[in-house]
Amino acid sequence: MVFTLEQLANYDGQGGRQAYVAVDGIVYDVTNAENWNNGEHNGQRLAGTDASAVILSSPHGKSVLSGLPIVGRLEKE
Repeated sequence: MVFTLEQLANYDGQGGRQAYVAVDGIVYDVTNAENWNNGEHNGQRLAGTDASAVILSSPHGKSVLSGLPIVGRLEKE
């Protein structure tokens, strides 16, 4: 599935919705991922966004993406 940023924003993990996050054009399902709760990761509301820049400053980097379900890609603007 191809997501626009507007469509991705609907997957924010709030109100029982799925939680998706994009990194480097790939959209991952973080709904049931460890350290994610209602679209938040360590106090930051990241679900429904392109977190490509944010993940670079995280202590774990992109290594946590392996094993997460890929649900689509982010449309290039």
